[in-house]
Amino acid sequence: MFRWMKCRLSALLVIYLLSLPFAYGQWDAQFSQYWMVKTYYNPSFAGETNNIESLIFHRSQWVGLNNAPKTSMAFVQMPLDFLGKRHGVGVYLYNDKAGLFSNTMTSIQYAYKFRFKKGRTLNIGLQGLYGNIDFDASKIHLPGTKLPQENNGEPYIPDLPSGGGSKAFDMGLGVSWITPAYWAGFSITHLWEPKFDVGDNYSAYMGRTYYLVGGYNIKLSNPLFVIKPSVLIKSDVSSTQFDLTGRIEYARFLSGGIGWRKDDGCIFMLGAKIRNFEAGYAYDLTTSALSKVSNGSHEVFIKYSIPIERKKLRGAQKSIRLL
Repeated sequence: MFRWMKCRLSALLVIYLLSLPFAYGQWDAQFSQYWMVKTYYNPSFAGETNNIESLIFHRSQWVGLNNAPKTSMAFVQMPLDFLGKRHGVGVYLYNDKAGLFSNTMTSIQYAYKFRFKKGRTLNIGLQGLYGNIDFDASKIHLPGTKLPQENNGEPYIPDLPSGGGSKAFDMGLGVSWITPAYWAGFSITHLWEPKFDVGDNYSAYMGRTYYLVGGYNIKLSNPLFVIKPSVLIKSDVSSTQFDLTGRIEYARFLSGGIGWRKDDGCIFMLGAKIRNFEAGYAYDLTTSALSKVSNGSHEVFIKYSIPIERKKLRGAQKSIRLL
């Protein structure tokens, strides 16, 4: 009997510790306004516009649930012209906290662009990613659990991860097709499926994940309004989740929309753009079983864009040799 109790307690603690990173679907973070952070899922979107873009993103998921995930991210990206070819580069910093785990990532991205007529481009992207997983074992607590006794009367404490950090390098790749009317991309993250040691004889790994994302710009008879449907499908083969989103934009100034995420809930979003600044907010209304303990999720972003001007020389120019 005592032996069975020891095994049961050990199993409960191990399941509690190792299930937290997977409680919200794969290792990658979940964003409702995914079209704003396409490079997070697919590096081929780096340098998509003719701007230097910087963005700060924050998401508080399943508010009200103890140890719920909180994600923060910042990224910068821009296009480059080199040797008559078009390229895109970007970098992002990302931190995700869930339970006893803290997941920090730094990524550098590069995209090569094949340009076609009518503003269409085929993009191939690659990213290198350096990750660090921290595990705080000092916060382990199972309320209401009575520890069994050893033969000498001392309480039995099973072997658990001792905590600490683990680092690994990873890669991802993607391809995308962008036109003025629509865009689509396919990518694979965690190509090397990096393994992280979180303590004594305990480890976890990031499984390979596949993403398919796309959107369309539907122009109406009134040119001030544009309808923008989009979809994000993510899968690690064992499970698949998808987001369906419909937005409407007015005069490139205000936007709003609704979305639906499989097995999770509905999404409501608002956005505004003033000159080079753009901001957005999304609220996820949880309709799954988590609605009993969660008040939903909140997500905000602020984006700043700097146009890259290409000045054309006009008239005859004096040779620099004569200056």
